[in-house]
Amino acid sequence: MTDTAGRRLNIVVPYRDREAHLRRFVPAIAAWFAGLDRPIDYRVTIVEQDVGLPFNRGALKNIGFLLGERTSDYTCLHDVDYLPLDADYSWAEVPTPILWYGAERRPVAPGTSDRTVTTDLDSSMGGVLLMPNAVMRQVDGYSNAYWGWGFEDFDFSLRIRARRIPTDRRKGRFEPLDHENDGFTPDAAPSEIALVNRQLFQALWSTGSIPKGDGLSTLTYNVLERRLCDLAGEAVADRFQIVRVRLGHRPRPDQLAAARTG
Repeated sequence: MTDTAGRRLNIVVPYRDREAHLRRFVPAIAAWFAGLDRPIDYRVTIVEQDVGLPFNRGALKNIGFLLGERTSDYTCLHDVDYLPLDADYSWAEVPTPILWYGAERRPVAPGTSDRTVTTDLDSSMGGVLLMPNAVMRQVDGYSNAYWGWGFEDFDFSLRIRARRIPTDRRKGRFEPLDHENDGFTPDAAPSEIALVNRQLFQALWSTGSIPKGDGLSTLTYNVLERRLCDLAGEAVADRFQIVRVRLGHRPRPDQLAAARTG
């Protein structure tokens, strides 16, 4: 673990319709940080997207970052379906994925261990990622253009690499929570929304230059509700905040047609 003294951590969790996962995630995070030999000053911002539009994971991560930027030094972009077993959340000077064991191969849906998808962990920037706040600002955060499923993590990794920002990697161990994967059909083929977003990704990066005007600088949203989350008990409830939001931009017609709206 690196020196964390004086460094404040904001854990951002994009969220919608995963109550069973949230009920396991919050106590697991609280227990993990309570057991550290060297405490980390952390808060958890669970950004819940309102119903009506397809899920936009990149935009929710941007919102969570903005909500906690002034009271933190670094941010952990954390999926709700990974529970820490042996992980290092301490201060990171450069973008640092800490998810490794537990993410190698995942089923496309619960109970479908014969139909799985794999992740290239050597290049992946998804799942659980530590970001210094200054670097998050430098790359203008995530793209807000991807709705439904993918490719916001691929886009984000290119935003970092295209600027020649160094990265690190910590091989943490996590317990994955299975769920239906909107990026794949039951046969583990790419879903319709995955194909639409792949085309968008290729178009945005077709010139080889960094796309402009899409990210923290262009994000619009409304906060509909804030509430404390007491799933880990009242003693640490003030560390866990659920913020329900409505996004101010809309998906393209092909994304809206291809994605589930929730």
